[in-house]
Amino acid sequence: MSTSEYLAQRSRGGRLTGPRVLDAARSISTDVWIVAALVVVATVIRVIMIDTQSFWQDEALTAYEAGLPFGAMLHTVVRVETTPPLYFILAWLWGHLFGVGEVSLRSISVVAGIALVPIAYLSTRELVSRWAGVLAAAFVTVNPFLIWYSQEARAYMLLAALTGASFLWFARARREPSRRNVGYWAVFSALALMTHFFAGFLVAPEALWLLWVNRTGRVLGAVALVGVTQVAMLPFAVADTGHGVSWITAIPQLKRISNAIAEWGVSIVYWRVTIAGGLVGGGVLLVIAALLIAFGGDRRTIEGARVAVPIAGFVVLAPLALALVGQDYFLSRNIIPALIPLTAVIAAACTAPRARLLGGALAVALLVMFSVAAVTVQTSPALQRPNWRSVARALDPPTVPRAILASGGLTAQPLKIYMPGVDWTKSHTSEVRIREVDVVGAQKRMVLLPVFVKAPEGRLQPLFYTPSGSPVPRSVAPSGARLISLFRVHNWTVARFALAHPMRISIDQLTTLAPEFFRRTPQSLLVFFQPAGR
Repeated sequence: MSTSEYLAQRSRGGRLTGPRVLDAARSISTDVWIVAALVVVATVIRVIMIDTQSFWQDEALTAYEAGLPFGAMLHTVVRVETTPPLYFILAWLWGHLFGVGEVSLRSISVVAGIALVPIAYLSTRELVSRWAGVLAAAFVTVNPFLIWYSQEARAYMLLAALTGASFLWFARARREPSRRNVGYWAVFSALALMTHFFAGFLVAPEALWLLWVNRTGRVLGAVALVGVTQVAMLPFAVADTGHGVSWITAIPQLKRISNAIAEWGVSIVYWRVTIAGGLVGGGVLLVIAALLIAFGGDRRTIEGARVAVPIAGFVVLAPLALALVGQDYFLSRNIIPALIPLTAVIAAACTAPRARLLGGALAVALLVMFSVAAVTVQTSPALQRPNWRSVARALDPPTVPRAILASGGLTAQPLKIYMPGVDWTKSHTSEVRIREVDVVGAQKRMVLLPVFVKAPEGRLQPLFYTPSGSPVPRSVAPSGARLISLFRVHNWTVARFALAHPMRISIDQLTTLAPEFFRRTPQSLLVFFQPAGR
């Protein structure tokens, strides 16, 4: 049988031939091809450097929880996490299938971050236009804030994807409250509420809007399902006894607002932006977008903005209103549910039909800013997560049981993940036999503790107080120990001290003795033990 006869037979059988495949490809619109290309770009950006950074503090907690038995994981999540359990259940399943390393656990966020590209396109296309949708997808693809959280083993990118899907199906259900549209809105909204409490700030106005425009039994049932899910998640909001969020209110609220604006634009580079700079930059962007839509937008552009702006505004303003009654949890990553509707508004402004030149200039400026910041973060070690993995490797496998004193407190928790045999939790009063003390000091300046010396009668007394400085280890061993090595790893100085005689000591006791091993003792200190390697 010749090739031509074979193709003819395939064609008569109703299957696609080569020409038909080409025809099918040609029938796909240009905007869809562009979005498909953006998905590929987003995948490359998020995957290519997924394992170049070690776990940071919260990711280390995720890795610990993912390695526990299922019941113990749920118990730990209830006690120490401040979000509902869906993400941690997924991480537990994923970890037991593929391991709890950086690539495995972060891949959940990678998938969610990639999915956000078509979600942004479809949402903005639904509200505004196809080309506004393409631009929204481009913003999401190169936004450094989203790239950062797409490479983090925490719930935030899953929250972004699920709330983005909720907003997409809300926009469709608002236009056509079919069983499919309303049902998908209910499903994605419920899943979002099971991922993070701040999803409620997006889902609540969507639910009220749907009830306002269409109070059918179908909509009432969907809203009831979402409401039941929200109520079911409330116990997780009051069960946290170990993690807490008091550190949020320790940061002035105006600074957090400014940081959120800057961080959404340039990711971790935001620390270089002043409070005034962040507030002014965000204000100017919103004013420009409003003017472009009001004076350059057509009817559909304006109508789309009227849908997206109230939803995004509620997500941002509701937490600020709660702060007035003492419930202040406003933080850049917590208000991620506002991201897709806000992106739709900015894309609408940039593609306003009667202001194409100004809108195009704004789009180019934003894409360039995002891209430069993304490259800067991905290529600058100082802007990346602390490299605790290298510190653990530099300490070498232990030949004797040892204690680790690490400056930075809980921020040094990833060391426990990278050092075999270390217990994540241990009594602070239980004594352990050790032969070595290893000190991890920081080169950066931080708040320090008083420095103690031993009085003649054996008790410790304060010698002097240094309010800030670099908590580096001593270069001369204290009495009863000798210095094995002193070296630098990235931004840390590491010292290893061998004890002349074995010592039984607890975490609390060793914390008290920390000034004997530090030239400047940090206020925040992590102390843990590691058994000898086998």
